[in-house]
Amino acid sequence: MIEINSLDACSFRESDEVVAALGAFDGIHLAHQRIIRACNERARARGGMSVLFTFQNHPRTALNPSHPVPLLTPYPLKLQWLRRMNLGAAVGVPFDLAFSEIPAKIFIDDILRGKLAAKEIVVGYNFRFGHNREGDAEMLLSRVPSQFERVTVVQQQQDHDLTISSTVIREIIAQGDLKKAADLLARPYQIAGTIIQGDGRGKTIGLPTANLDVSEQVMPPGGVYGVRVRLGALDAPPLWGVMNIGSVPTFKVDALPSCEIHLLDFDEDIFGCYLVADLLLHLRNERKFSGKDELLAQIRQDIRQFQEWMASQSEEMTVFGMINDER
Repeated sequence: MIEINSLDACSFRESDEVVAALGAFDGIHLAHQRIIRACNERARARGGMSVLFTFQNHPRTALNPSHPVPLLTPYPLKLQWLRRMNLGAAVGVPFDLAFSEIPAKIFIDDILRGKLAAKEIVVGYNFRFGHNREGDAEMLLSRVPSQFERVTVVQQQQDHDLTISSTVIREIIAQGDLKKAADLLARPYQIAGTIIQGDGRGKTIGLPTANLDVSEQVMPPGGVYGVRVRLGALDAPPLWGVMNIGSVPTFKVDALPSCEIHLLDFDEDIFGCYLVADLLLHLRNERKFSGKDELLAQIRQDIRQFQEWMASQSEEMTVFGMINDER
């Protein structure tokens, strides 16, 4: 997959027969996957290239930075999943105030037809674009055949009576329903970020932890979770661990929420690495202990509980193969 990080770097030609999928694609959930499959199918049908156009940040965060939208997939993680989806290219650009002021007509003329040289467009039913969100799927459809040969609109996707959307999944995760979130994502919910410097307390009590910068992400309720971890890339060998999300009340008062992972049977320096953790099992809620001895005893119990759960699972338990273009 070709990865392009700015509009100026686009060099698509009419002969590329581009079919472009448009959207924020935060989470790359089941509805997003349907849009991407439709894009790939149309590109194959015309012997062209499937191109996904998205943003490196969430548009609503750029427009209202005091109320940022927590992400399901930070951009580095979103790119890793897109690489697995048989796309020809992904164009991910920063969204800023200047971009938000581009009129819908100019977005079509200069970006979709100009920069992307798109012959066909694929969008979700509720896709909006242009200044003040003036453009929509109907506007794109009205440009057939004058500017596009075809526009495919993927209709609302449902899971029973639940609409599949990034907003709905954020709410589900914040409520702690990891199973329902995994159903809508077609994979366990993942927390990802760069390993940063912690206070080193875990190492002093014999349980070193990797501390993550997860300031951009949707977080489940505070507590302890069993996780499967990969360092650097989704296809890296899996590691296993227990993750604490919360304020570490045994040692801190009025602390900001943090995320730290103790990796089982692992003792390497991974400071600065990019880590992806699949949240597999909620073990318990966060609580305050009388001291480090009681805390250590509980963490060891958490580890035993997670190991017993892992032993009960199928050997085929894997996050991979769940998202692909052949479903």
